[in-house]
Amino acid sequence: MEINYPKSVEKIVTNYLDRLREYLKGLPEGDKDEFVREIESHIYESYTNDTTGDDIDRILGVLKKLGEPGDVYTEKAPGAMVKMGSRKKRPLYIIGAILIAFFALPLGLGAVGVIIGLIAAIFGLMIGYFATAVSFVFAGFLGIVLSIIKIASPEFLDEVIVSLGGQPSHFLDPTVEGILGLVISMILAGLGILMLYFGKYIFKGIKFLVHISAAKIKEIGRGKKFNLDLNK
Repeated sequence: MEINYPKSVEKIVTNYLDRLREYLKGLPEGDKDEFVREIESHIYESYTNDTTGDDIDRILGVLKKLGEPGDVYTEKAPGAMVKMGSRKKRPLYIIGAILIAFFALPLGLGAVGVIIGLIAAIFGLMIGYFATAVSFVFAGFLGIVLSIIKIASPEFLDEVIVSLGGQPSHFLDPTVEGILGLVISMILAGLGILMLYFGKYIFKGIKFLVHISAAKIKEIGRGKKFNLDLNK
């Protein structure tokens, strides 16, 4: 859909969408643009379907019916994020959608502890994920080196094992064992590298979850301060 507003209307819509973008901090730019385009298409369709009044009145009426950017974010973001998460295989987006819907409820200070605990759990999972990935890479490359040595000079490894007080044992021919070890080690290292690669998407998803959680904590804090001021 080609969107073409009069200049005066375009400024109003741009200001509205810029305010909406503030709620999407932490999302990758591509996903942020996708969400904003969806809302903009809805605004433009409503604007063109309304033929009453002048341009300014029409767009202001459309935006009033749509609601404030914060309300649009709360209402539309969960569904959009579930779709993006399913389509792009990003489960953290689905968790984010659940959090946005949950944070739309009126929560008091007691929820802050729950949110902080959730953030801590997410960081714990992230650390465990990357630790596992690094372990796979390290073990894989170490196995590759040892397997190459075993293929090139099986006696050398046997001598090292004996010097350490062990007893060499072979289930198969040493060369065959070296080849099998090389294949397994390469798979392990490749898996670790793949996990690290996809880790950047996990990091972006976690960044967004932390952002929306921190924003809710600030919102709760502002509400509490306001209540305290009223009680003075």
